[in-house]
Amino acid sequence: MVSDLNLELGKLLDQYDEKRRAVEDRRQQVKTDEDNFLKGFADLRTNVVKPVFEAIGVILKERGHDFNVSEDEYAGEPGGKTTEAAVSIRVMPAGMEKSSHDDSQFPSLSFVTRHYNKTVCIHSSNAAPQSGGPASPRGDYQLAQIDKDLVQAELLKLIAGMVNR
Repeated sequence: MVSDLNLELGKLLDQYDEKRRAVEDRRQQVKTDEDNFLKGFADLRTNVVKPVFEAIGVILKERGHDFNVSEDEYAGEPGGKTTEAAVSIRVMPAGMEKSSHDDSQFPSLSFVTRHYNKTVCIHSSNAAPQSGGPASPRGDYQLAQIDKDLVQAELLKLIAGMVNR
């Protein structure tokens, strides 16, 4: 009787341990996938997006405009609140009054991670000072879909929106 009980209990505990290992393996895989995605975005930001932003910025400055590029790192906080990784360019058109405390009034283009589904959202705001211009997402992309041509095309749309106001 005791040996049967030990055998049955041993089988059940083996099943439990196997399920626990599978859950832990899955949790580790999710963490690895997230880390790889964020590293991929960091590489994309450094090697593709930011160089295009800065090259466009040089041209804008030559024509009397100004710009700034900002970057945010992904951060998870207790309670589930997160800050997504991002890279953004804000364009300050020539002749427009610059407010020292509200850069959100100027046109901007951002590439922002969506870590939960491992995509990058392109978000733009064609706001010009006092215009109340629209802010809109331009779509979600896989990392492999974002290249220099896409970044340039999105920047040209941003500038076109600024010009056509």
